[in-house]
Parts: sequence; structure tokens; C-alpha cells
Amino acid sequence: MRTKLIATIGPRSESKEILEKLVEVGLHIARLNFSHCTYEQYDSVRKHLKSIERKTGKRTEILQDLQGPRIRVGELPTEGRRMNVGDIVVFSTKKEEGTIFVDSPRLHRDVKKGHPIYLVNGEMELMTRSVKGTRITAEVIRGGVLYSRKAVNVPDTKLSISGLTKKDIRDLKFGLSRGVDYIAISFVQSAEDIKKARRLIGTKAKIIAKIETALALKNIDAIIQASDGIMVARGDLGIEVPVEKLPFIQKNIIRHSIWHNTPTITATQILTSMINHPHPTRAEVSDIANAIFDGTDAIMLSDETASGQYPVQALRVAGKVARQAELYIHRENML
Repeated sequence: MRTKLIATIGPRSESKEILEKLVEVGLHIARLNFSHCTYEQYDSVRKHLKSIERKTGKRTEILQDLQGPRIRVGELPTEGRRMNVGDIVVFSTKKEEGTIFVDSPRLHRDVKKGHPIYLVNGEMELMTRSVKGTRITAEVIRGGVLYSRKAVNVPDTKLSISGLTKKDIRDLKFGLSRGVDYIAISFVQSAEDIKKARRLIGTKAKIIAKIETALALKNIDAIIQASDGIMVARGDLGIEVPVEKLPFIQKNIIRHSIWHNTPTITATQILTSMINHPHPTRAEVSDIANAIFDGTDAIMLSDETASGQYPVQALRVAGKVARQAELYIHRENML
């Protein structure tokens, strides 16, 4: 099979027993998400995979996915903060009474009047009305309840903290010391983000650029040329761009990557229904097949294998669909 299968390893799949079953059904690359993964967990998974390789002769590569400059709000009351349409809300990059703290120290310098602010993976939308000092005043366009440590997206804002954070650099050095095969850089905005990482990584691992910001799309060809691989990270990308445009953007990224002979990974919400159910939806099956028809090189599962109830079944489904899609491409034995 040409298409590579990538599974995120987490609480539901980090045992040797489940890892061995994943390898049996076709796992090519194990993804460790360093937004959550500890060094001890990484070492444990790596040890299990080496043991499975000795037993089966099948080598599984490791993808270290760095957290990146994810912006989050600070601590809020347990019941959360209700925001209604038309409310005026004040954010601050300093912990000040009467404001909602955001943990991006330069956000007040980057965001401008008229820039949208999305909260809770796009569920809530605000519009920036003014910036004064460290305070960002915004009006609620689409409301809801905001809880502690929820994500913030600012798609029209060029962040000065893009690239590798201090945590990323520590984690990256750890991964290199353990012989990681791939390192994914989160929230890439330009080719310069990849070049900075390259200076630290050299040729010790391949660099995957995660395309999950609107600004990255404006620099997509330069990013593709600077990277060893591209991940179409549809989760955050689907917040940063109108969701109805996401299918065309995905196709465009894959097409441009093919032009530059750079492999692509299609990721996020691949088989979401299989987090809690043993069978996929027809739409999910079609989504996988269409990504392969477009030329993607790999399919990546996230919560489906990290925390879902059916990690092995989910990977098996992804493999079966990928094989059938490849048969269709080559017009071989379709029945």
C-alpha cells in the first residue's frame, strides 16, 4: 500500500498490547503529541515499538508533534464566563482585574482594530474594537460560555511569536536525543519558521510543516519548498478560514505539494465518529478516499487512536479505505 497510516498514541493506545495490534493492521508512523505527551510516555512508547520491531520485523517510525505557540485564555471561574452578542469584553496580556488574561505576551502588539478573535475552536467570535496598552477590547459577535484555558485563534493577525517556543526547543532537543524520525512544527506562518527549525534539527530528522493558519496559505509554496513534508491540519485551519472553503484549500495544498515533490499528510477529524462508535460514517469513508484520489501521501488519526474507544478498528478502517482507493486509482480488481 502506498498511503502511509499515522496514528496518534495516547492513553488508549500506549500499551504494548495495543501498539502491537496497531502495527499488525498497518501502522507506519506513531505520532506523539507534545501538547500532552511527557518524556516518560515517549520513552515507554519508543521502547514498546522497538520490542515489537524485534518480534515482527516491522519498523514503526516516530513523529514528534511540537505544541507550538498555541494561545489560550487564563483561569476563569468554574462556571465560566458568559458572553452574549453585543457584549464588550476586555482581554489583556497581563493579569489585570476586570480583564480576561491571554497567555501570548505580544498579542496586544500584533492584533489590530477590525481583527476577528475566535474562542473555543471557533464556537465564539469577537471583533477587536480597540487596543490600548496591554488591553484588547472586543465586541461579541457570536456568544457562548468561555471556560479556563480554552484556545484563542486570530486568523487575520500576523503573530510575532510564530515558530518554535522555548518549550518546543526543549522538546525538540529531547526528541533528537531519542532518534525521532519526523518533527512537526505547529502554527507555521512562513518559510522562515521552517528555516529556524532546520538550523536546530539539521538532517537528524525530517521536518513537517503543519498548515493550520490563514497566513500560511499566503506563503504556501515557500513553506512547501522549505519543508520535508506538509500536514493539512484541518482542525485549526477550519477555524481560520471559512469552513466551506476548506475542501478546496486541502486540494490546493496537496496539488502544490505534488508540484514540489513534497509529501503530504491529511489530518484531523478523519474518523471522528469512531471515537465512540465501532463503525465510520459514509461521509468519513468518502473523505479518506477523496484525499487519496487527490494525491495525499498519508492519513493521520488523532483522538480516534489516542483517546477513542476503538483505536485498532479505526486504523483498520483507514487502511481498508486507503487500499480500496488505491485500487480504484490503478483500476485493478475493484470488486
